[in-house]
Amino acid sequence: MDKVLIVENHRSTLEQIRAGFRDLHHFELLTASSVKIATDILTSTRIAVLATGIHLPQGDGLDLLGLMTRKYPSIPCIVILEKDDPKPWFIDRTGHTGVLYYLKKPFSFGRLASAIFVGLNLRDEGQTRNGMTMTNFLPLLAIARKTCRMDIKSGTRQKGICYLEKGRLLNARTAELEGEAAAKQIAEWRGIHLSFAPLAEKDRQTRTNIDLLTLAKATWEKGARQADNSQTPLAYESRTAARIGSKLEDALHKHTGILRSAKGYKGLAIVSSTGQVLANDTSYRADIDFSAISEMANQIYTDCSRHLSRKGLGRCRGLSLHTEQGILLVHNTDMYTSGNYRFMALMAEDGNCFFIQTQLKTIIPKILSEVAMPGGTESKRLSAKKPF
Repeated sequence: MDKVLIVENHRSTLEQIRAGFRDLHHFELLTASSVKIATDILTSTRIAVLATGIHLPQGDGLDLLGLMTRKYPSIPCIVILEKDDPKPWFIDRTGHTGVLYYLKKPFSFGRLASAIFVGLNLRDEGQTRNGMTMTNFLPLLAIARKTCRMDIKSGTRQKGICYLEKGRLLNARTAELEGEAAAKQIAEWRGIHLSFAPLAEKDRQTRTNIDLLTLAKATWEKGARQADNSQTPLAYESRTAARIGSKLEDALHKHTGILRSAKGYKGLAIVSSTGQVLANDTSYRADIDFSAISEMANQIYTDCSRHLSRKGLGRCRGLSLHTEQGILLVHNTDMYTSGNYRFMALMAEDGNCFFIQTQLKTIIPKILSEVAMPGGTESKRLSAKKPF
């Protein structure tokens, strides 16, 4: 059984995580409240995933991540950011597909479970073999307001140094370059090994004005702004869907890990009876957009169900659409007597269709049971408009 190490010194967060792992039987949970304890565990135990905060006693989380780059470079790492920490958004999306993944408090256990499964899936596909990228690590230096000399190695030949004060880059050096040119070169390095040392007084001279976010080709992620909707039935349905969707999203991320191990699996979405995407699992596939196909697929399903019912065959429980680009599976939840949702799974043409179909029948009831609104007013109103 894979072991997951959580390094967190806030008791309430740890209790939430422990409660989630009690229901998720895929992993063995190990916990540490400091860098020292975490280091001892890493020395004696083989772990599959590390999740750590960066504001820790007895050393900070960056020291621990530096150790990971040197001794355990292929182990997926999840950075747990505090509520007031800014979160980076990577323009090329590498922040969500590399060894290092960012997760900000407050988060549901489903989000953490999803990040763990994604990390393991990338590991199993060999995508973590080359270790962490400098691009992905740079924002952490700003978030932690790190003051240090950072020595960087990449491969067998590339070596560099960055000098930082309170999260600001003062200077950078490689064998041939110094200042901004060296910083830009270092930012492109992959498979990095990092070590930190105190910043000497002689190294406090500023020789570059470029900031770390610019080097990382990232921006600070902003919270979504919600418009002030009027009290129309459509606006009410939209807000209701958002409330239910939040619960569905958490449950979806918690239970879809098994699907990511299936050959050809691309993503899964939960859609309302009107075609609105309520939740989706596409965190590691930036090219999948269920909102672009959900309304069309929903209408096809509705038409099939209507015509089959008229011919005396009863209502449609599910269908599969085969195209040159892949297969779309649609399952209706009437068969589980819980709401009127559609589960849409997208897979490659040569994917393991039988396995995915079998797993959907297992995980869909689990996901719906966690919405915890059987027969509730909001659930009824959202699913009341049945178009067939």
